[in-house]
Amino acid sequence: MNSIISPKLMSPFSKGHQHQRKFQSILSEAAGLFNWQGSRATTLSDIAGCMQLTKTCVYYYVKTKEDLIYQCYVSSCDMWLAQAQQANALEANGLEKIVSMVRRHFDQYVKALNGEAPHFAMLTEVSSLDDAHAADIKARWAEIFGVCEAMVKQGIEEGVIEELDSAVICSGIFAIPQWFPVWLNRSHAAKSEPVIDAVIDILVNGLSAQRHEFANIEFPPLNNLPLDSFDRDVQNRMKREAFYRVGSIYFNQKGFKGTSLDEIASSLDVTKGAFYYHIKNKEELLYQCFNRTLDVEGLLLSKAGLVQATGLKKIELSLRYLLNVQFSEEGPLIRYRALPSLDEEHRKDILKATKKNNKILGTYIAEGFDDGTLRKIDVDIAQNVLSGAVEASPDLAEWMADSEITSSGPELSATYFHLFINGLGRRSNN
Repeated sequence: MNSIISPKLMSPFSKGHQHQRKFQSILSEAAGLFNWQGSRATTLSDIAGCMQLTKTCVYYYVKTKEDLIYQCYVSSCDMWLAQAQQANALEANGLEKIVSMVRRHFDQYVKALNGEAPHFAMLTEVSSLDDAHAADIKARWAEIFGVCEAMVKQGIEEGVIEELDSAVICSGIFAIPQWFPVWLNRSHAAKSEPVIDAVIDILVNGLSAQRHEFANIEFPPLNNLPLDSFDRDVQNRMKREAFYRVGSIYFNQKGFKGTSLDEIASSLDVTKGAFYYHIKNKEELLYQCFNRTLDVEGLLLSKAGLVQATGLKKIELSLRYLLNVQFSEEGPLIRYRALPSLDEEHRKDILKATKKNNKILGTYIAEGFDDGTLRKIDVDIAQNVLSGAVEASPDLAEWMADSEITSSGPELSATYFHLFINGLGRRSNN
């Protein structure tokens, strides 16, 4: 408050001010560690050590690690809401407001990488919180989502944003800044302007050189397993596949920390002993869930490449195939936000295999350049933006309640990826 109006300022000498600053420092340090190595692998001792504090000092500010995770998520939601509200308050059209919001998130994260601003935690394990805390974070996120949706609807009414389902479009918009902590690094931060310009260019104008029309497509089946119930190898493979799929469901919903092997075994109507016959432990299950996901991704990307079509069409098919499997009986795929819960060696293996799949998508982008169906875009940034879009696609289910688009229909994948292929800005049919 202005001191001319009121002499009551928050003095830097007050205990309340010092307490709040120390608390915010702890949240920032914890958020950075959670984002990098996961909350499971991060202890309060780790946080205290990084800040040269005692563990007792940290306990003065938070009761338990779960309380710390919750407080980090509250801080993140406060930041996301402030960025959305500040963008929405601008004297601008809806498209310009969305661009401003994404730029603000980018600037915030670049400053955090440079040590000029606090870190904020990715909301990766909300479902592992207790019911009251999880409900509170979901309510906060719903408010943030509502502000973004208001900006999108404004842009649609003004004719600057394509007339598509606003909830689906908002999910795609949020996929971009949510993925920043995964791929942005200090080298990007050192030359940040070309990076954010390239991101915004894809957001507004999409990948395609001309407006791309989406058509109904046939989604390829994945279950080619021989149905020989008397073959023991086949039986064991089917059982392991079931563990990986159910494990992916629980890890996606509850995170590594909140996932119980007892729950997984119970959901498949087997004993915990039967589980251990096939899989050593929970981390091994998570690792195998990632391996299955990479195999499925590689298969679908390859199937898209078999189609005699343009580079852009192959990209469209790749993206829609990957989204479809998330909502099919053969899904879900494990979400990459669980990657920090793996040990370092397993994490390196998964990242190496991920680059192999990205290379396939990069080949289709190169084909699109050659055949003229893609605009000249930064390939690495485009791959990261598209990876974030696929990663965030399961969140669509949470926002589809009031939508006329069904979560299982081909129209969902077309609407969602319209944002990334044609861009948020309205384009003519020419």
